Amino acid sequence: MKKVVIIGDSTHNTLSAVRSFGEGGIDQTLLLVCHEDNCFVRYSKYLKHGNLYVLNELDACLPVLEQLASEVGQLLMTTFDAAAEWVDQREQLLSQWFLTPCRGKQIGRLFNKEAQCELAKSCGLTVPYSVVYHRGDALPADLPYPVITKPLVSSEGEKSDIHICQTAGELLEALALESRSEYLIIQEFIQKEFEIDAVGVSTDEVVVMGGAIHKYRHWPRLVGAGAFGLFDCMERFNVDTEAVSRFIRKAGYHGPFSVEFLHTKEGKNYFMEVNFRNEGLAYASTCAGVNLHALYADSTKRINWDKFRPTYMMNYSIDLLYVKEGDITLGHWLKDFLKTRCFINVCLTDLGPTLAYYKHKISKKNESIGMYSVPADRWY
Repeated sequence: MKKVVIIGDSTHNTLSAVRSFGEGGIDQTLLLVCHEDNCFVRYSKYLKHGNLYVLNELDACLPVLEQLASEVGQLLMTTFDAAAEWVDQREQLLSQWFLTPCRGKQIGRLFNKEAQCELAKSCGLTVPYSVVYHRGDALPADLPYPVITKPLVSSEGEKSDIHICQTAGELLEALALESRSEYLIIQEFIQKEFEIDAVGVSTDEVVVMGGAIHKYRHWPRLVGAGAFGLFDCMERFNVDTEAVSRFIRKAGYHGPFSVEFLHTKEGKNYFMEVNFRNEGLAYASTCAGVNLHALYADSTKRINWDKFRPTYMMNYSIDLLYVKEGDITLGHWLKDFLKTRCFINVCLTDLGPTLAYYKHKISKKNESIGMYSVPADRWY
């Protein structure tokens, strides 16, 4: 069994890793990088053992990592894009102290969506038509409308850079909006039946896919995070797992990851991107009986696939917006709520973060009636 050092932010991406390792009995240390712990990660019961460092910026992690490096054989992993890139840039140094995601090598260009699409295509995955666009340049004349725009590098953009455009005019309007992304990827917009978020882990020996989430609802609609879905086995989705494994091996990555696909009515799965870090929806795999995190840290923790069970997941705060906006009835939503066994924003066996959130919210309301410091639809 190996100990794990996590560089994480104050999001459900981090809580999903902390809880999965905790439930697997894996020793862990979290370097929580944030100015304000809006997700109240530090209140998790798995971080009550002197295994938490709260830091204001990524560069502050280096002296802490050097201090922690006295113990040989620890795994180092991340839960947000900027941290994944920060570690990648320091692989040569950090690999002397830890078992890093690339074991001393680098992912490099593969944080770039264009490079990912090129590798995915070479590995046998189906990829939509894509082109890189630099702001201020003329639009390519042969774009297959409708198209979708995304930041070329996730850490350099944000959700507001994602636009679905039916015409060149709509695309020009979207590109004129304020953004910090200098480069975008403009991609053929696939008329999907639903989105798939497949989660896996890459060990030194093998790439294991735990399953995938069929996203029934997103918020914001179409392009937002998963609000409600069903985590099921990979065979249900006809994803080419061998091609995914080739992609991860060629990238040289080790640790938890996720792959996003668009599934069409014709049964085709279009590759969108790989996240070379842990994500919040990965906890659905743990709830379904497949703890990929524990397997990564301890090879003796073999997965018993007989215990796998399809599991509904929900982020009830953002999913409730579908009721508020009139998309579904409260009765419909309550039926979905009652059959859910994995809640992204609350864990019945680790209630500390949720209780801390509501305590904070009530305290702020008492200080100033009608005002919140943390939006209710963001975390809990």
